[in-house]
Amino acid sequence: MAPLLGYTRAVFVAGFCLTIGTGIGLYAVPGRTEDYWAWTIESPLTAAFFGAGYLSAACALGLAARAPSWERARIVAVAAFTLTSLALIATVLELGTFAFDEGGLTEAVAWIWLAVYVALPPAVLVALVRQEPLAVDGPEEPAALPVSRLACTAIAAILVLVGLGLFVDWGWLVDRWPWPLPPLPARVVGAWLCTYGAVLLWFGMVERSWARVRLGVASAVVALALDIGAAARFSSDLDDDASTIVYLIAVSGLLVILLGMWCLEEWRLTSPRARGATVSG
Repeated sequence: MAPLLGYTRAVFVAGFCLTIGTGIGLYAVPGRTEDYWAWTIESPLTAAFFGAGYLSAACALGLAARAPSWERARIVAVAAFTLTSLALIATVLELGTFAFDEGGLTEAVAWIWLAVYVALPPAVLVALVRQEPLAVDGPEEPAALPVSRLACTAIAAILVLVGLGLFVDWGWLVDRWPWPLPPLPARVVGAWLCTYGAVLLWFGMVERSWARVRLGVASAVVALALDIGAAARFSSDLDDDASTIVYLIAVSGLLVILLGMWCLEEWRLTSPRARGATVSG
């Protein structure tokens, strides 16, 4: 196992500091973004969705900074690179939406947003490039169940497809979203969905070990639980049609699947009988 370099740990800590405050603000006070955010988010549900994402990211980044090895934290770096890269592209495409010339706190936050998303993708990429050559083959870790990896691959494909659809502004998809999404929020929601998809796809296609992806999956579980809470708090933002039913069923179903997979895989890691059965099989 390769230890975390000081640089990598510093990147995770910086990410935690940036996301925890952002997540608390957007999730707790989503209806006043015109007073403190880089652009005015018209729908409180959209702001709370972003807040849920940042809070889940803060959990993953904080745990990654304390991880015993790079292999256990790598999934968080993959997620961070995916999100920050897509957020930077969304920012460049929608610069006119930001409060760059409005003065006060919102203008300051807009410039901070731009600086953060210009700096973070290369910073995370440097961490990946520096850490990967240090990774060594250690003792074989118990492999996750094939059904867990297959399920995550299938779910990831759907999340990435929907996320890319929102990101590139597929009109039919945006029009059928369960609450209104202007162009910039649609791209950012799409970026978050692609990030969750990247985490699950990394598990399904790259990492065979549950221990090496649990931080990423835990982040997705936190986000889903908070998204359900946000939908309940701001149900008035939801359309009164089938799209809302589909969204709520999808989010709740995905949460149940990931929690079930978490419990099963954690039991397999901690149960001597299960480990013995895995080895003998």
